[in-house]
Amino acid sequence: MQADRRRILSWLGAAPLAAGGIGPCGPALAQGAGGNWPGRPVRLVVPYPAGGATDVLARALAEPLGRAWGKPVVVENRPGASGMIGADAVAKAEPDGHTALLTITTLVQAPSLYAKAPFDPVRDFAPVSQLGTTSLVFAVHNSVPAATLAEFIALVRSRPRQFSYGSFGTGSSGHLYGEVFNEAAGLDLTHVSYKGEAPELNDLLGGQVPAAVISVMGARPHVASGRLRALAVTGPARAPQLPDVPTFREGGIAGMDSMSWFGLLLPAAAPRAVVEKFSADVNRVLAVPAVRGRMSEMGVVLSGSTPDAFADTMRSDYARWGQVIRTRNIRLD
Repeated sequence: MQADRRRILSWLGAAPLAAGGIGPCGPALAQGAGGNWPGRPVRLVVPYPAGGATDVLARALAEPLGRAWGKPVVVENRPGASGMIGADAVAKAEPDGHTALLTITTLVQAPSLYAKAPFDPVRDFAPVSQLGTTSLVFAVHNSVPAATLAEFIALVRSRPRQFSYGSFGTGSSGHLYGEVFNEAAGLDLTHVSYKGEAPELNDLLGGQVPAAVISVMGARPHVASGRLRALAVTGPARAPQLPDVPTFREGGIAGMDSMSWFGLLLPAAAPRAVVEKFSADVNRVLAVPAVRGRMSEMGVVLSGSTPDAFADTMRSDYARWGQVIRTRNIRLD
């Protein structure tokens, strides 16, 4: 992962960014809304450890934004409590636009898992932009006698209480999607929680757990080798990295069309002009081919959005996942 981070920074430094309107003194970025902001270095908090897709995306944005603004953009990793430690730090930071949060869908899921969350993901943040989306994959070990989602559903129904599925943590997107699938298909799959995708994938490959919800990039090499069989992906369309794998909807299962997202936010009281300038500048960086290509290699489809569109997505997902968590009585405290 360190090599990945060095490589993307090298690519971004060598790419013809000025041609895309984001050179170090590019007028498209330097003028307009936001006044004299930023007046000092911008802190970009990532509430997860270094090396993952969230961290790589943050560093991919930090380099060109720092050059364009003439101020460093410093990535700060603050992991812990399902991303809530870093998120809470940003929610309570000075709302002057110099402290931002780059996070994932967990931001609107985790608070519902606790009796007393330290922040409200809708009330306490100013959405800047959705940055990209990613799908999750429902995969089975190659010993499972099912080649399609329909065959797997029939198999589980024929053998009550004999099958389980893994996720990369209690209350994670993998767990929540698994519970939606369980209910929609009328199954009795037992959830097995892991501390991250690495141990989950290790047990799936070893056959200790017959099925699991995993990332596209975690699944791809093992699907190609035949060790795993990918039965369905979440989202409204097939994942570009696994074009032969149907969506859940294609397999007859509703409720799995939403996407896991990456997003950028500021504290709630940040000036609107700063929010809009930050959003416009970030969206220009997201259009750079080197950035898009590198994140695609990590299973992330970069998209970008307006602040208002991202706010709508957050409100919708907060309500949706909160309902799933309450209905299934999933708790972390």
